[in-house]
Amino acid sequence: MIFMVPKFTGAAYFAATQKGAKEAVAELKGRGVAIDFLYTGPSVANTDEEIRMIDDLVAQKPDAIIIAANHADAMVPVVQKAKTSGIKVITYDADVADPTARQWFVNQGTFTLVGAALVDVVAEQAGARARLAVVSTDPGAFSQNSWIAAMKAQMQAKYPKMQLVDIRYGLGKPAESFSMAQDLINKFRGQLDAIVAPTVVALPKVAEAVEQAGLTGKIVVTGLSTPNDMKEFVKRGTVKTVVLWNPVDLGYLAVYVAQASLAGTLKDNATQAKVPAGRLGTRDAVASLEDITAKGPLTLKNVIVLGNPLRFTKDNIDQFNF
Repeated sequence: MIFMVPKFTGAAYFAATQKGAKEAVAELKGRGVAIDFLYTGPSVANTDEEIRMIDDLVAQKPDAIIIAANHADAMVPVVQKAKTSGIKVITYDADVADPTARQWFVNQGTFTLVGAALVDVVAEQAGARARLAVVSTDPGAFSQNSWIAAMKAQMQAKYPKMQLVDIRYGLGKPAESFSMAQDLINKFRGQLDAIVAPTVVALPKVAEAVEQAGLTGKIVVTGLSTPNDMKEFVKRGTVKTVVLWNPVDLGYLAVYVAQASLAGTLKDNATQAKVPAGRLGTRDAVASLEDITAKGPLTLKNVIVLGNPLRFTKDNIDQFNF
């Protein structure tokens, strides 16, 4: 029995991870693997509720449990409890703070890879000397700050003439994000080549602000968001490229990793291993991997990376529904 617990079920993003997981389960069953699967979690993001649900699931003694941790620190004890009771624990999408509390983390894309991808898009569309600004969420948001740190590292390494001229914070709110984008447009009249929004909430609002200012095609807009939120802007040409990863593939890979862990083809203490991953081919499981974060370099432990970020453009965006 494999249980999968997302941060919360009421999001198209996590529904897409469930879709991929079910696809992997069906394939494995088709190959004669005896596998039962249950996807369950809180309906809205609630760490206490997620902990309580995992506690209940651990009591049912599944073979493996796949978890997206809503809170990295708070969830360590319950995840540790699952592991010490003999359950294979795989985290996906969001890890727990203590990597020894679980077997493997299926990472959707390192900060390094995602930050580099955003800067590469700016360079391709606005040139290697572009002046860019960022609209982020909260000044203390670890993921966003880590993507920005990775962007700066890529600029330094590959585009030394590119300039990050300002960072504004929309606090995860649509209206605030919109007004921050407007501020940037007004402050740098004609002197701004691109705005990057590494947040699902801000990117559509930045695109809207650029459209309203009549600057479509004059200011490159890119960032991280879901295809459903960005389709209209991509089709109108305000945004040519949205960067993210494919959550369907993420859920799919997580099940294959859980199965490899159960079958013993992926040992808990492997320093390097190839994990068979169905239609994705194989993925590398590594004991350690260097990443860039807001708090400096970080060594990820026992990690399997899904792959390079995915680019959504007008040519492929209709193929995705999340």
